[in-house]
Amino acid sequence: MIAVNATIVGDRPTGLGVYALSLIHALDALGERLVVYTSRPEAVRAPGARVERAPAAVRPEHGTRGHLARAVWTQTGLRLRLARLRPRALLNIMPEGLVRPAMPQVTIVHDVLPLQSPEEYPRQQYYFRHYVPAVLRDSRAVIISSESSRRDVLDFYRLPPENLHVVPLGYDPRRFWPSPSPTSNGGPYVLLVGNVMPHKNLLRAIDAFARAVGDGPGRLVIRGGGRAPHVLALRQRIAAAGIAGRVDWRPYAADDELVDLYRGARALLLPSLYEGFGLTALEAMACGTPVITSNRSSLPEVVGDAALLVDPEDVTSIAAAIHRLLTDDALAKTLSALGLARAHLFSWEKTARTVRAILHDVMEGRNR
Repeated sequence: MIAVNATIVGDRPTGLGVYALSLIHALDALGERLVVYTSRPEAVRAPGARVERAPAAVRPEHGTRGHLARAVWTQTGLRLRLARLRPRALLNIMPEGLVRPAMPQVTIVHDVLPLQSPEEYPRQQYYFRHYVPAVLRDSRAVIISSESSRRDVLDFYRLPPENLHVVPLGYDPRRFWPSPSPTSNGGPYVLLVGNVMPHKNLLRAIDAFARAVGDGPGRLVIRGGGRAPHVLALRQRIAAAGIAGRVDWRPYAADDELVDLYRGARALLLPSLYEGFGLTALEAMACGTPVITSNRSSLPEVVGDAALLVDPEDVTSIAAAIHRLLTDDALAKTLSALGLARAHLFSWEKTARTVRAILHDVMEGRNR
């Protein structure tokens, strides 16, 4: 039996929550016996798994308090439950695991953003400097979402390279697939999806979009929220660029709406300065949507040659890519086909099979 620490799943699962739920579902489908610890048992769609309720205080919506609550509960409440359960291994969906565990532990790291951009995470950076390395040192294996993030983990933590395993994410083909007749009511639009954080590079994205469309057609659809100062800065930049009438910005997209937005978009724009993987790029490609993304961090690993790569610090580079996709039908069709082929290289089943192999090697005391 494998215990899964999935306390990162919140009320409205974002990228990390989606990863947790998708991996649990895929491991369950492969026949693994799981005991899942989460404050959202109703969100777990794994009929063979036993689901144990964690305190609601650990949910990510509680911000710093939730973060501290997860750390404390993991070392106390989860430790006590595992002592009674005595699983063969513990899988931590986040680098929030046990220090000095009594059983083999495997920990997943998606990125080290609080160390890359400490100004964005003034408190969380200390957690990543002190608690996370202790958890990783006490893990028999560390799973990382991309080769780019693997290099970052090695740089910051100096772990044994043989303990680090790159396992890319997947997507759900039952949700993300191209529509035979996509609609974009109101004219062509470029889609931005994600948290409103400085590393997402949204201020340059606004400037680039304004420059790309000029007086021509084109809208910008944004789905994502964030902390008040970042949201205010983005609203001010939209107003200053004179494109408020072209922008449809809402803080959250329901699952069905998000898929429809992908399918109807002329392009997904993901100009991030840093991403641990870039799941939205994969989901967009699976929907046949052309992608514009950065030429740095993990993003080239995800999109390969199936997207337009831009310099995220160069507004002119981003604007040129937006303009090309808004005006060049042949290019949009080519990237759509390339993206679909690229997306088929990824799946949650493939992710789960690799994670399962690592877990079994750890439980059997084998080195990979």
